[in-house]
Amino acid sequence: MQLDAPAANVSDDTVVERLYDLARQGDTATREFQLLDYVIQKRLQQTYGGEITRTAYAA
Repeated sequence: MQLDAPAANVSDDTVVERLYDLARQGDTATREFQLLDYVIQKRLQQTYGGEITRTAYAA
């Protein structure tokens, strides 16, 4: 699934599955990964409201 823009018609399951696949492959610097991350963040924000802040986690 190659996205040019965040698509509202893509199911949550598909977005999470593809994001997981890219993360597992190490493709976290790609445009597709960034767009999928954006879609997930927006949907979480719509569902739970408020601001979502990013926290750095130590590996």
